[in-house]
Amino acid sequence: MKTKLTNLVSRIKRRDGFSLVELMIVVAIIGILAALAIPRFQQFQSKSRQSEARSNLAHIYTLQVSYNGDNDTFSNFCQLSLGGATNKVTGSTCAAGQTASSAVWQGSSECNTTNEIGFRVTDCKKVRYVYANIGNQNQFTATASEIDAGTATSRRVFPGCSTAMADTWQINEVKSLYNLEVASGQTTLQACND
Repeated sequence: MKTKLTNLVSRIKRRDGFSLVELMIVVAIIGILAALAIPRFQQFQSKSRQSEARSNLAHIYTLQVSYNGDNDTFSNFCQLSLGGATNKVTGSTCAAGQTASSAVWQGSSECNTTNEIGFRVTDCKKVRYVYANIGNQNQFTATASEIDAGTATSRRVFPGCSTAMADTWQINEVKSLYNLEVASGQTTLQACND
């Protein structure tokens, strides 16, 4: 009886820690889980960055409808907010010869330009899109274009995506909000994940 108890105690004492094989198996499992989880995390992160454009365009829609109620026309103010670095709106022609241009944001007040409808970006240093608007008496189209498209800066909506792709959203007078296609019927999110 004493020998059995001694053998049991000696077996318990020998199992103080993990063997190297057990530890390597755990490390391999963690590595596999991380390899599967990181791309999904980046995809969810990009979708959350796109919410800036969606919510600001919905706000622009509300401001345009209000402006139309007061003036019987939609605002044709081209530059709703100025952006930094390069963007797809730079050089595009707005009505009556206006041009949506870009200028680097140095402080919190420089991106908040005055416009007819009262749209303002509250935090200029964190914003990822530049906003432009074209309208007439019956219709309008507001556009949100990724500010740092064409660069590899940290403010990109899709940091790991090709720098040639730019995320662009539009809304119109019937509240049709959509992500513009980048290639072969795909949105930027779809194209970056293929």
